Amino acid sequence: MKTHFTTTPTLTTERLELRAFRDTDAPEVYVQRSDPRILQNTSVPKSINVEAALAFIHKIAEGSANGEVVAWAICPKGEEKLVGTISLWHFNLENATAEIGYTLHPDHWGKGLASEAAAAVVRFGFEEMEAILIEAFTKPENKPSVSLLKRIGFVKTGHADGYDSFAQCRPPIGTVVLETDRLRLREIRPKDAQFLFELLNTPDWIANIGDRQVRNLDDARKYAIYRIWANCRKSGFGFYMLERKSDKVVVGMCGLVKRDFLEDVDIGYALLPQFYGQGYVVEAGRAVVDFAKQTLKLTRLAAITIEANKPSQRVLEKIGLHFERMITVPGDEEELMLWGTDI
Repeated sequence: MKTHFTTTPTLTTERLELRAFRDTDAPEVYVQRSDPRILQNTSVPKSINVEAALAFIHKIAEGSANGEVVAWAICPKGEEKLVGTISLWHFNLENATAEIGYTLHPDHWGKGLASEAAAAVVRFGFEEMEAILIEAFTKPENKPSVSLLKRIGFVKTGHADGYDSFAQCRPPIGTVVLETDRLRLREIRPKDAQFLFELLNTPDWIANIGDRQVRNLDDARKYAIYRIWANCRKSGFGFYMLERKSDKVVVGMCGLVKRDFLEDVDIGYALLPQFYGQGYVVEAGRAVVDFAKQTLKLTRLAAITIEANKPSQRVLEKIGLHFERMITVPGDEEELMLWGTDI
Protein backbone atom coordinates (compact mmCIF):
# COMPACT_ATOMS: atom_id res chain seq x y z
CA MET A 1 0.00 0.00 0.00
CA LYS A 2 1.31 3.45 -0.90
CA THR A 3 1.43 5.90 2.00
CA HIS A 4 4.21 8.33 1.01
CA PHE A 5 3.45 11.25 -1.30
CA THR A 6 5.90 14.04 -2.14
CA THR A 7 3.11 16.55 -1.59
CA THR A 8 -0.44 16.01 -0.45
CA PRO A 9 -2.44 15.51 -3.66
CA THR A 10 -5.22 18.03 -4.21
CA LEU A 11 -8.62 16.40 -4.70
CA THR A 12 -11.54 18.18 -6.34
CA THR A 13 -15.23 17.37 -6.29
CA GLU A 14 -18.28 19.15 -7.67
CA ARG A 15 -18.29 21.70 -4.84
CA LEU A 16 -15.05 21.20 -2.95
CA GLU A 17 -11.30 21.37 -3.09
CA LEU A 18 -9.37 19.18 -0.68
CA ARG A 19 -5.86 20.57 -0.27
CA ALA A 20 -2.83 20.32 2.00
CA PHE A 21 -2.86 22.24 5.27
CA ARG A 22 -1.09 25.59 5.51
CA ASP A 23 0.16 27.50 8.52
CA THR A 24 -2.43 30.16 7.73
CA ASP A 25 -5.15 27.57 8.40
CA ALA A 26 -4.36 27.64 12.12
CA PRO A 27 -7.34 29.86 13.14
CA GLU A 28 -9.85 27.62 11.34
CA VAL A 29 -8.14 24.45 12.59
CA TYR A 30 -8.47 25.88 16.11
CA VAL A 31 -12.21 26.23 15.52
CA GLN A 32 -12.43 22.61 14.29
CA ARG A 33 -10.58 21.38 17.37
CA SER A 34 -12.31 23.52 20.00
CA ASP A 35 -15.99 23.77 19.01
CA PRO A 36 -17.91 21.54 21.48
CA ARG A 37 -20.48 20.67 18.82
CA ILE A 38 -17.70 19.01 16.79
CA LEU A 39 -15.75 17.52 19.69
CA GLN A 40 -18.78 15.77 21.19
CA ASN A 41 -18.62 13.25 18.35
CA THR A 42 -14.86 12.66 18.32
CA SER A 43 -12.00 11.64 20.59
CA VAL A 44 -9.94 14.62 19.39
CA PRO A 45 -8.24 16.50 22.28
CA LYS A 46 -9.42 20.08 22.56
CA SER A 47 -7.08 22.79 21.25
CA ILE A 48 -6.58 25.53 23.81
CA ASN A 49 -5.43 28.25 21.40
CA VAL A 50 -4.35 29.03 17.84
CA GLU A 51 -0.75 28.14 18.68
CA ALA A 52 -1.84 24.61 19.60
CA ALA A 53 -3.69 24.37 16.30
CA LEU A 54 -0.55 25.43 14.46
CA ALA A 55 1.41 22.76 16.32
CA PHE A 56 -1.19 20.25 15.12
CA ILE A 57 -0.69 21.37 11.50
CA HIS A 58 3.06 20.85 11.89
CA LYS A 59 2.44 17.42 13.43
CA ILE A 60 0.28 16.51 10.43
CA ALA A 61 3.08 17.62 8.08
CA GLU A 62 5.57 15.46 9.96
CA GLY A 63 3.22 12.48 9.92
CA SER A 64 2.67 12.96 6.20
CA ALA A 65 6.42 13.01 5.55
CA ASN A 66 6.75 9.78 7.53
CA GLY A 67 3.92 8.05 5.65
CA GLU A 68 1.71 7.94 8.75
CA VAL A 69 -1.19 10.08 7.53
CA VAL A 70 -2.61 11.76 4.43
CA ALA A 71 -4.70 14.77 5.49
CA TRP A 72 -6.65 17.48 3.70
CA ALA A 73 -8.29 20.80 4.47
CA ILE A 74 -11.86 20.84 3.12
CA CYS A 75 -12.52 24.10 1.26
CA PRO A 76 -15.47 25.20 -0.89
CA LYS A 77 -14.29 25.72 -4.46
CA GLY A 78 -12.96 29.21 -5.01
CA GLU A 79 -12.46 29.85 -1.28
CA GLU A 80 -9.28 29.67 0.81
CA LYS A 81 -10.92 29.29 4.21
CA LEU A 82 -11.29 25.68 5.29
CA VAL A 83 -14.63 24.46 6.60
CA GLY A 84 -13.53 20.98 7.66
CA THR A 85 -10.76 18.43 7.80
CA ILE A 86 -10.46 14.87 6.52
CA SER A 87 -7.70 12.28 6.64
CA LEU A 88 -6.61 8.71 6.09
CA TRP A 89 -4.46 7.32 8.88
CA HIS A 90 -3.87 4.33 11.17
CA PHE A 91 -2.34 2.48 8.24
CA ASN A 92 -1.75 -1.26 8.46
CA LEU A 93 0.71 -1.96 5.67
CA GLU A 94 0.62 -5.74 6.11
CA ASN A 95 -3.15 -5.87 5.68
CA ALA A 96 -3.38 -2.81 3.38
CA THR A 97 -5.97 -1.06 5.52
CA ALA A 98 -6.52 2.57 6.49
CA GLU A 99 -8.94 4.53 8.66
CA ILE A 100 -10.87 7.61 7.55
CA GLY A 101 -11.74 10.49 9.87
CA TYR A 102 -13.38 13.86 9.23
CA THR A 103 -14.79 17.01 10.83
CA LEU A 104 -17.01 19.73 9.39
CA HIS A 105 -18.03 23.08 10.82
CA PRO A 106 -21.67 23.02 12.01
CA ASP A 107 -22.55 25.92 9.70
CA HIS A 108 -22.08 23.47 6.82
CA TRP A 109 -23.87 20.43 8.28
CA GLY A 110 -26.76 19.00 6.30
CA LYS A 111 -25.50 20.08 2.89
CA GLY A 112 -23.86 16.81 1.85
CA LEU A 113 -20.36 18.30 1.88
CA ALA A 114 -18.91 15.72 4.27
CA SER A 115 -20.27 12.89 2.11
CA GLU A 116 -18.82 14.50 -0.99
CA ALA A 117 -15.39 14.88 0.63
CA ALA A 118 -15.41 11.41 2.16
CA ALA A 119 -16.35 9.73 -1.13
CA ALA A 120 -13.41 11.45 -2.84
CA VAL A 121 -10.98 10.42 -0.11
CA VAL A 122 -12.21 6.81 -0.12
CA ARG A 123 -11.75 6.70 -3.89
CA PHE A 124 -8.21 8.07 -3.45
CA GLY A 125 -7.47 5.44 -0.81
CA PHE A 126 -8.50 2.59 -3.07
CA GLU A 127 -7.19 3.87 -6.39
CA GLU A 128 -4.03 5.78 -5.47
CA MET A 129 -2.97 4.25 -2.15
CA GLU A 130 -4.07 0.74 -3.19
CA ALA A 131 -5.74 0.03 0.14
CA ILE A 132 -7.92 -3.06 0.15
CA LEU A 133 -10.01 -1.97 3.11
CA ILE A 134 -10.94 1.39 4.64
CA GLU A 135 -12.38 1.55 8.14
CA ALA A 136 -14.29 4.19 10.09
CA PHE A 137 -15.40 4.56 13.68
CA THR A 138 -18.25 6.72 14.96
CA LYS A 139 -20.41 7.01 18.04
CA PRO A 140 -23.78 5.33 17.42
CA GLU A 141 -25.63 8.42 18.61
CA ASN A 142 -23.92 10.42 15.83
CA LYS A 143 -26.70 9.60 13.36
CA PRO A 144 -25.51 11.96 10.58
CA SER A 145 -22.08 10.28 10.53
CA VAL A 146 -23.63 6.80 10.55
CA SER A 147 -25.88 7.82 7.63
CA LEU A 148 -22.92 9.34 5.77
CA LEU A 149 -20.88 6.16 6.02
CA LYS A 150 -23.73 3.95 4.87
CA ARG A 151 -24.53 6.35 2.02
CA ILE A 152 -21.01 6.08 0.56
CA GLY A 153 -20.79 2.29 0.84
CA PHE A 154 -19.59 1.42 4.35
CA VAL A 155 -21.16 -1.43 6.31
CA LYS A 156 -21.26 -1.83 10.06
CA THR A 157 -18.82 -4.45 11.36
CA GLY A 158 -19.24 -4.16 15.12
CA HIS A 159 -19.27 -2.09 18.30
CA ALA A 160 -16.58 -1.61 20.96
CA ASP A 161 -15.56 1.02 23.50
CA GLY A 162 -18.52 3.25 22.70
CA TYR A 163 -17.94 3.35 18.94
CA ASP A 164 -19.57 1.56 16.01
CA SER A 165 -17.05 0.25 13.49
CA PHE A 166 -17.62 0.38 9.76
CA ALA A 167 -15.63 -0.86 6.77
CA GLN A 168 -15.66 -0.62 2.99
CA CYS A 169 -13.93 -3.12 0.70
CA ARG A 170 -12.08 -2.11 -2.43
CA PRO A 171 -14.37 -2.63 -5.42
CA PRO A 172 -15.26 -4.71 -7.24
CA ILE A 173 -16.39 -7.10 -4.53
CA GLY A 174 -18.26 -10.32 -5.21
CA THR A 175 -16.06 -11.05 -8.22
CA VAL A 176 -16.89 -14.35 -9.91
CA VAL A 177 -13.76 -16.48 -9.88
CA LEU A 178 -14.98 -19.83 -11.22
CA GLU A 179 -18.05 -21.39 -12.79
CA THR A 180 -19.27 -24.98 -12.93
CA ASP A 181 -22.36 -26.47 -14.52
CA ARG A 182 -24.58 -25.41 -11.62
CA LEU A 183 -22.53 -22.98 -9.54
CA ARG A 184 -20.71 -19.68 -9.53
CA LEU A 185 -17.80 -19.41 -7.12
CA ARG A 186 -17.53 -15.73 -6.21
CA GLU A 187 -15.95 -13.52 -3.59
CA ILE A 188 -17.96 -12.90 -0.48
CA ARG A 189 -19.97 -9.68 -0.08
CA PRO A 190 -20.95 -7.95 3.15
CA LYS A 191 -24.59 -8.75 2.43
CA ASP A 192 -23.71 -12.46 2.64
CA ALA A 193 -23.59 -11.96 6.42
CA GLN A 194 -26.94 -13.69 7.00
CA PHE A 195 -25.78 -16.78 5.12
CA LEU A 196 -22.47 -16.78 7.00
CA PHE A 197 -24.20 -16.37 10.36
CA GLU A 198 -26.36 -19.41 9.60
CA LEU A 199 -23.49 -21.53 8.27
CA LEU A 200 -21.04 -20.86 11.10
CA ASN A 201 -23.67 -21.72 13.69
CA THR A 202 -24.81 -25.03 12.22
CA PRO A 203 -24.11 -28.03 14.46
CA ASP A 204 -21.92 -29.63 11.78
CA TRP A 205 -19.72 -26.53 11.42
CA ILE A 206 -19.21 -26.24 15.17
CA ALA A 207 -18.54 -29.97 15.56
CA ASN A 208 -16.27 -30.43 12.56
CA ILE A 209 -14.57 -27.05 12.20
CA GLY A 210 -15.04 -25.14 15.45
CA ASP A 211 -16.92 -22.32 17.12
CA ARG A 212 -15.93 -19.01 15.49
CA GLN A 213 -17.87 -16.93 18.05
CA VAL A 214 -20.12 -15.43 15.37
CA ARG A 215 -23.12 -14.47 17.48
CA ASN A 216 -24.88 -11.81 15.40
CA LEU A 217 -24.88 -10.14 11.97
CA ASP A 218 -22.17 -7.65 13.00
CA ASP A 219 -19.90 -10.58 13.90
CA ALA A 220 -20.76 -12.21 10.58
CA ARG A 221 -19.99 -9.07 8.57
CA LYS A 222 -16.69 -8.68 10.39
CA TYR A 223 -15.82 -12.33 9.68
CA ALA A 224 -16.81 -11.94 6.02
CA ILE A 225 -14.72 -8.81 5.50
CA TYR A 226 -11.65 -9.47 7.64
CA ARG A 227 -11.34 -13.25 7.60
CA ILE A 228 -12.57 -14.13 4.10
CA TRP A 229 -12.69 -11.18 1.68
CA ALA A 230 -9.48 -9.47 2.80
CA ASN A 231 -7.57 -12.76 2.68
CA CYS A 232 -8.77 -13.36 -0.89
CA ARG A 233 -7.45 -9.96 -1.97
CA LYS A 234 -4.12 -10.29 -0.13
CA SER A 235 -3.18 -13.83 -1.07
CA GLY A 236 -4.88 -14.19 -4.45
CA PHE A 237 -7.06 -17.04 -3.22
CA GLY A 238 -9.44 -17.82 -0.39
CA PHE A 239 -12.91 -19.11 0.31
CA TYR A 240 -15.63 -18.40 -2.24
CA MET A 241 -19.39 -18.38 -2.01
CA LEU A 242 -21.14 -21.19 -3.87
CA GLU A 243 -23.97 -19.37 -5.63
CA ARG A 244 -26.43 -21.52 -7.52
CA LYS A 245 -26.83 -20.30 -11.08
CA SER A 246 -30.49 -21.16 -11.33
CA ASP A 247 -31.69 -18.82 -8.55
CA LYS A 248 -28.59 -17.07 -7.12
CA VAL A 249 -29.07 -18.80 -3.75
CA VAL A 250 -25.83 -19.23 -1.78
CA VAL A 251 -25.62 -22.88 -0.74
CA GLY A 252 -22.17 -22.99 0.85
CA MET A 253 -18.54 -22.04 0.38
CA CYS A 254 -15.39 -23.67 -0.90
CA GLY A 255 -11.84 -22.50 -1.44
CA LEU A 256 -8.22 -22.47 -0.46
CA VAL A 257 -6.24 -21.30 2.55
CA LYS A 258 -2.60 -21.29 3.59
CA ARG A 259 -2.35 -22.21 7.26
CA ASP A 260 0.79 -21.50 9.26
CA PHE A 261 1.03 -25.05 10.54
CA LEU A 262 0.76 -26.73 7.12
CA GLU A 263 3.43 -26.77 4.44
CA ASP A 264 0.91 -26.86 1.58
CA VAL A 265 -2.14 -24.80 0.67
CA ASP A 266 -5.24 -26.71 1.71
CA ILE A 267 -8.78 -26.95 0.42
CA GLY A 268 -11.85 -26.46 2.58
CA TYR A 269 -15.63 -26.41 2.13
CA ALA A 270 -18.95 -26.27 3.96
CA LEU A 271 -22.64 -26.36 3.04
CA LEU A 272 -25.85 -25.35 4.70
CA PRO A 273 -27.53 -28.62 5.77
CA GLN A 274 -30.54 -28.21 3.45
CA PHE A 275 -28.20 -28.56 0.47
CA TYR A 276 -26.46 -31.77 1.55
CA GLY A 277 -26.51 -34.75 -0.79
CA GLN A 278 -26.79 -32.81 -4.05
CA GLY A 279 -23.15 -33.00 -5.14
CA TYR A 280 -22.43 -29.29 -4.79
CA VAL A 281 -19.25 -29.67 -2.75
CA VAL A 282 -17.71 -32.25 -5.08
CA GLU A 283 -18.58 -30.08 -8.10
CA ALA A 284 -17.05 -27.00 -6.50
CA GLY A 285 -14.09 -28.91 -5.07
CA ARG A 286 -13.04 -30.24 -8.46
CA ALA A 287 -13.21 -26.71 -9.88
CA VAL A 288 -11.05 -25.39 -7.04
CA VAL A 289 -8.46 -28.14 -7.58
CA ASP A 290 -8.28 -27.21 -11.27
CA PHE A 291 -7.99 -23.52 -10.30
CA ALA A 292 -5.11 -24.32 -7.94
CA LYS A 293 -3.28 -26.18 -10.68
CA GLN A 294 -4.01 -24.14 -13.79
CA THR A 295 -4.27 -20.58 -12.44
CA LEU A 296 -2.26 -20.58 -9.21
CA LYS A 297 0.31 -23.04 -10.59
CA LEU A 298 0.38 -25.03 -7.36
CA THR A 299 1.82 -28.52 -7.56
CA ARG A 300 0.31 -29.95 -4.41
CA LEU A 301 -2.82 -29.57 -2.28
CA ALA A 302 -3.64 -30.67 1.26
CA ALA A 303 -6.74 -30.90 3.45
CA ILE A 304 -7.48 -31.64 7.10
CA THR A 305 -10.50 -33.26 8.75
CA ILE A 306 -11.39 -34.66 12.11
CA GLU A 307 -11.54 -38.45 12.14
CA ALA A 308 -15.28 -38.48 12.83
CA ASN A 309 -16.17 -36.41 9.75
CA LYS A 310 -16.80 -39.24 7.30
CA PRO A 311 -18.77 -37.17 4.75
CA SER A 312 -15.84 -34.76 4.36
CA GLN A 313 -13.45 -37.66 3.88
CA ARG A 314 -15.64 -39.05 1.10
CA VAL A 315 -15.61 -35.64 -0.63
CA LEU A 316 -11.81 -35.51 -0.46
CA GLU A 317 -11.53 -38.96 -2.03
CA LYS A 318 -13.88 -37.93 -4.85
CA ILE A 319 -11.84 -34.82 -5.70
CA GLY A 320 -8.58 -36.77 -5.75
CA LEU A 321 -6.98 -36.40 -2.30
CA HIS A 322 -5.66 -39.30 -0.22
CA PHE A 323 -5.19 -39.80 3.51
CA GLU A 324 -1.51 -39.44 4.45
CA ARG A 325 -1.09 -39.34 8.24
CA MET A 326 -2.39 -38.00 11.54
CA ILE A 327 -1.16 -34.61 12.72
CA THR A 328 -1.72 -32.27 15.65
CA VAL A 329 -2.24 -28.52 15.43
CA PRO A 330 -0.03 -26.35 17.66
CA GLY A 331 -1.93 -25.57 20.84
CA ASP A 332 -4.51 -28.34 20.27
CA GLU A 333 -4.17 -31.94 21.46
CA GLU A 334 -6.79 -33.38 19.08
CA GLU A 335 -5.33 -35.36 16.21
CA LEU A 336 -6.43 -34.48 12.69
CA MET A 337 -6.32 -36.44 9.47
CA LEU A 338 -3.98 -34.89 6.89
CA TRP A 339 -4.90 -35.49 3.27
CA GLY A 340 -2.91 -34.56 0.18
CA THR A 341 -2.27 -34.98 -3.50
CA ASP A 342 0.09 -33.85 -6.21
CA ILE A 343 -1.69 -31.86 -8.90
